[in-house]
Amino acid sequence: MAVFVKICGICSRSDLGQISAFQPDALGFIQWVKSKRYVDPETVGQWETPAGIKRVGVFVDPSEEELKQAAKTARLDVLQVHRVSNEWIIDRDNFQGLEFWRALNPDDFKFQVSSFKFDRILLDSYDPKTIGGTGKTCDWSQAREMVQALETPVLLAGGLTPDNVAVAIKTVGPWGVDVSSGVEIEPGVKDIAKVEAFITACRAS
Repeated sequence: MAVFVKICGICSRSDLGQISAFQPDALGFIQWVKSKRYVDPETVGQWETPAGIKRVGVFVDPSEEELKQAAKTARLDVLQVHRVSNEWIIDRDNFQGLEFWRALNPDDFKFQVSSFKFDRILLDSYDPKTIGGTGKTCDWSQAREMVQALETPVLLAGGLTPDNVAVAIKTVGPWGVDVSSGVEIEPGVKDIAKVEAFITACRAS
């Protein structure tokens, strides 16, 4: 089975168009205003993506109303949430057809899955000041343990690049991978050649 590939932190229509040509499985749009890669839902909603590429909105401790508005406005397929507690409650009946992904640090290995059913778990490195795009790898040994222990499919993120992603896939065995800063010229500006190389490395793994 091919590894699922998500390119996150898309900040321009130009990058979106060029990256879409390489057929990643998903594109991520940061919906957290404190991020350098933030793009408002109205702008994202104006951008078209080819059929078959999931549109992922990335949120930090969001309210249900925030998720509902952004999902509709940005025309999202997936809601990826960071820094939510195990008691986080959302009425999934209000989000028919949408997937929910939860981001975790491998240090959270002992976390207890709440009654809320997440469709995917994303393992990322932790930075108290930001989400994603840190350029730091997480602990791959811990990540592998989580992949093996969890029934929920896992995406690996954090410090991945075209040069290390094949080794990461072999070491961790994730369902998918997620990259942002590892294929950038600067925050929010993608290096298209690196994006192509990253996707090529994933497809060859």
